Amino acid sequence: MTITAIITAAATLGLGPWRTYEVYRPTIERYFVADADAQPLKYNHDSSIAWFKDRWFCVWNANTVPYEGKPGQLNVVSTSRDGRTWSAPEAAFSSETKSSNPIPCPQGTQWQPNLIVVDDELWAVWDQNSKDEHAGCYVSRLKDPDGRWLNRRLLWDGKPKCTVDGKAWRPFPTQNPVRLRSGRVLAPVTLIGPKADDAPEGLDGWWASEKRNSVLMTDDAGKTWRASPGAIQPGRSWAQWEPTVWEDPNGTVWMVARNNDHRRADKGGPSPSEMLLWSRSADGGATWSPHEYVPLETVASRMHVLPAGGDRFVMVHNDWPASRFVADRYNLALFFTRGGGIDFVAGPGLTAREQTVAYPQMWFRDNAALISYSQGNQYRSIKVVHVSPLPSPDRYYLFPRSNVPPPPRPARLGDAFGFDGAQHVATRRVIEPGDDGFSIGAWVRPEAGGVLLDTRSGNPSGGFVCGLDTRDLRPFVHLATAEGNIKPPLPLDRGRWDYVGLTVDNRTGLAMFHVNDKVHGITFRPPAPIPLRGTTGYIGTKRMPSSTLPAFIGEIRVFEVYGALLDAAQHNVLHNRFAAMARREALAPAETPTGAPILRLDPADRGGLEKDFVLPADSADRAEVGTVDGRQSLLLTGNASAGVDLDENDRGRGDGVEFGFKFELHSGKNLVICTVGDADQPARLIIRDGRLWLATSREQRPCGTVRQGQWTDVRITTEANTTTAAVNGAPPVSVTHKPSGTWIYLGQGYRSGAASQPVDGQIAIDVQSVRSRVE
Repeated sequence: MTITAIITAAATLGLGPWRTYEVYRPTIERYFVADADAQPLKYNHDSSIAWFKDRWFCVWNANTVPYEGKPGQLNVVSTSRDGRTWSAPEAAFSSETKSSNPIPCPQGTQWQPNLIVVDDELWAVWDQNSKDEHAGCYVSRLKDPDGRWLNRRLLWDGKPKCTVDGKAWRPFPTQNPVRLRSGRVLAPVTLIGPKADDAPEGLDGWWASEKRNSVLMTDDAGKTWRASPGAIQPGRSWAQWEPTVWEDPNGTVWMVARNNDHRRADKGGPSPSEMLLWSRSADGGATWSPHEYVPLETVASRMHVLPAGGDRFVMVHNDWPASRFVADRYNLALFFTRGGGIDFVAGPGLTAREQTVAYPQMWFRDNAALISYSQGNQYRSIKVVHVSPLPSPDRYYLFPRSNVPPPPRPARLGDAFGFDGAQHVATRRVIEPGDDGFSIGAWVRPEAGGVLLDTRSGNPSGGFVCGLDTRDLRPFVHLATAEGNIKPPLPLDRGRWDYVGLTVDNRTGLAMFHVNDKVHGITFRPPAPIPLRGTTGYIGTKRMPSSTLPAFIGEIRVFEVYGALLDAAQHNVLHNRFAAMARREALAPAETPTGAPILRLDPADRGGLEKDFVLPADSADRAEVGTVDGRQSLLLTGNASAGVDLDENDRGRGDGVEFGFKFELHSGKNLVICTVGDADQPARLIIRDGRLWLATSREQRPCGTVRQGQWTDVRITTEANTTTAAVNGAPPVSVTHKPSGTWIYLGQGYRSGAASQPVDGQIAIDVQSVRSRVE
């Protein structure tokens, strides 16, 4: 058959052209806009970013106290010519310097400014929550980068609340507005109403209020605005929050939003594949379909979507399977899709191992993205990440991901161990301090607090736990007494090395805390109701599985436990000794404390660690590009994966996808080679003890054998309720599943949920062999 005949036959069958692939490897750089450790504003959140005429603008809400929603929280602005060096933040809409009609906010709070450039003006849509005549939703306009904002409060029939279905609603702006091809501007908001009739028992206040994800619309360049009735989750009218919207090439307007049901999954709350909601509008945002779930693994947080040229759209969000509501905000990443739909495939991570990253907003300029985001927990900073180049609209990519679990072994940082919320060091021996009490001395540099030592054994119970409170970094000890976590008013400084000492006198009921040269005692009813002897200990995270305490985030230079009750003078000796060790100074004999510790962790003592501690094996999960047998290859180790860039397809209308590639097994007996479908209904091609299987949560079919060091050819077809695989030209096998769309990942696409698979080796994907087409 001639080439012309093949093309004619493909067109007759409705087959699209074969797509070939390259690996997307952008340059990623991160910079501070506002560093909470280095400037007066300690709480910084809800940022937005835009290029306006000759400079970058970044706006966000901030406060000098490190807590959300406290009086004094104002919207601030910073600018930059290059996106790397930023001006000091200034109040944007409440100061005479930046606004021609400043909005007073002495006791209220300002929230969530969002930017758009309309014609020759920069607009900001934001909220003020205050118990006065200034409360409401604002649109502020700036004509010149060096000028001042003109602020306008939006009113409906003279009131700051709009009326929908006979109820009054407070519009709360949530995301950057968008301008449709018709010229209409849509400003995403969540409408906050009265208490929801379907709110679960025990839910009250703001959590129980009815909410609708919606948009404010203007068709006359901002002169008049009206509110859409918006969308809700059926049966959860209280549990939606923070939508973003965009228009596809066919004129449909799409919305994705955060599922704000904060209950645990086993108590009726969402699973990781239910953290994101979607709706669509066929009339330019005026009305919306009911919310449904976007079945990909993510967390409860704000996201953002923008067109990136051609028919490609980009979402920036957390590529991470949540286990706790808003507590697993790791790995901001880029997600990609083409045309209409919600099948965003996850791609490269942007924030490496930074802790608590959330609320990204992006802007595209000069074939690059600038993305602002919040970083940190209690002290919270604003950062930007530069991503360049953007993926070309007419090329197809494999997108290596960074959503692999963090390694359990703490990182060695000079003579210290670095913990980022997932690491621990285990003691080899049971910690037995004796019944009278114990003492602890440590030299730590905290970032977000958490458990320092947990020796508890559960039921029957014994042991204790000590750590730093995650809100204000105060040290605490838990002895199972009626007092709960015993903690003094002695907070540590985030990002600074400090001495933390503790002496617990179990006879008299006194816990003496030492933070550098400050001392504070707290009494408890003695003795502790459980034995102080527990089990082997974990440094850096919880030892008792039922505990809800978070793991430590920060660095530990030295950690010692004594069976003796050290007094203030002995703690002072430890303080001086640890400080001298950090400075690498020699110690005089008089500076050595009397008595030996029953436990001593010193990362600098590399020879003694193995005797007293078990360091977990480091994680090998990673996605890399290399050369195997002369072929450019994507090397996937452990849980690593890569998203596959597909042409627009709609499984619901009958579109099918054909996908092929070659892989080579390098090591391991249990691996995921490919994942097809959504997080709730995936099909996986897996290796188990030398055999290949096509598997879902309900069935698995053998489809061939695989040998280490040999290339294996795979052909996959997926459409409707069926996915079929053929290996090395053998007869195909099929499994049934019902995904809502076609996501394809090379490797372990989803780490939780339906039939997730263990992995223990490495495969190589021949990049040149990868191809796909839509039929």
